Amino acid sequence: MQDRNLNEEPTQEDIQDNWESLKADIRTHSMDFSIDSLVRIFEQGDLVIPAFARSMVWSQTQKSQFIESLLLNIPVPSIFFAEDPETYRYSVLDGTQRLDAVFSYLRGDYPLTGLDSLTSVNMLSFNELPIRMQRHLRSSTMRAVIISSESTSDVTATVFSRLNTGGTALSVQELRNATHQGAFNSLTVELAGMREFQQILGKGSDFSRSLRDAELVLRYFALSEGLGLESAPSQEAFTHFLQVKNNSSLEELREYRKSFVDSLQKCLSAFESESFRRWRPELGRADSKFSTPLYDAQMLAVREFSADRIVENSDRIRLGMRKLFELSEFNKSLKSSSAPSLNFRVNAVVEMIESVAR
Repeated sequence: MQDRNLNEEPTQEDIQDNWESLKADIRTHSMDFSIDSLVRIFEQGDLVIPAFARSMVWSQTQKSQFIESLLLNIPVPSIFFAEDPETYRYSVLDGTQRLDAVFSYLRGDYPLTGLDSLTSVNMLSFNELPIRMQRHLRSSTMRAVIISSESTSDVTATVFSRLNTGGTALSVQELRNATHQGAFNSLTVELAGMREFQQILGKGSDFSRSLRDAELVLRYFALSEGLGLESAPSQEAFTHFLQVKNNSSLEELREYRKSFVDSLQKCLSAFESESFRRWRPELGRADSKFSTPLYDAQMLAVREFSADRIVENSDRIRLGMRKLFELSEFNKSLKSSSAPSLNFRVNAVVEMIESVAR
């Protein structure tokens, strides 16, 4: 489309060209899955439910009402899957709560409650239903709209965002978590939920709601493998790193887990409640606000030292860290995401620990 004056009214051709350029290349097909088949592919690991929107959980009554709809043959909304281009596994884009309602009821996790129509089954678990009703539920179908592996990952992320936000923008990490499922992604979510990590992030923060905590774990792993050495890492680089690491072996995953846990414990031993917080010499206290640049520096720096050395010299290390904040160059490095600034602040913390922990 040729450039035109911003004040010029678009022609029909302009509008159509703009629409054609933005229209997503989405390739989909639909399939009806019985509840039994959904349970089977889920248990096989071929249906992945992302740990997205952890605070958005249906109540027992909402789950029960969905089960009632299936029992009464009331049409239910389609669920949406994305097909992984490498493994051909399905990742749930929309329908997580509905699938959880079914799977957990069949497992016997809850009895039906709050039903207004099929009141005779209130307080009955799955195994307490008449056999014919159990068979009916297992053979009930849910239609799935499957986004083909031939569609781009950007398209998948867009579909997930439009289906799940209700008009609220998702964070980059929430989209990663939904569209790049795998063992490494699950590890970042697991480690983000560690009690010690959540405590140091601070109560009432938005880290957990937006999966920012999981992004910090991913960030540590990526930077520890040199992602920020040459240039400031982009969100696309973090996403690519996650995609590659989802193919990690069990042994590699154990090593990654150990690396993060060890570095976190060392930071907590050395800096205690001042971990990842800027020290304010003029106030004689640390900020309450979490600092991502300082998190990078401290988590990467302590990897160079044994836990025993950190613990034995924790008081001196903490005082040495406070002195770094008296240096204008160090404070300046915390305001930049460039590779030189990252390298400078990591090296500054390493050199400080080496000088005081002899």
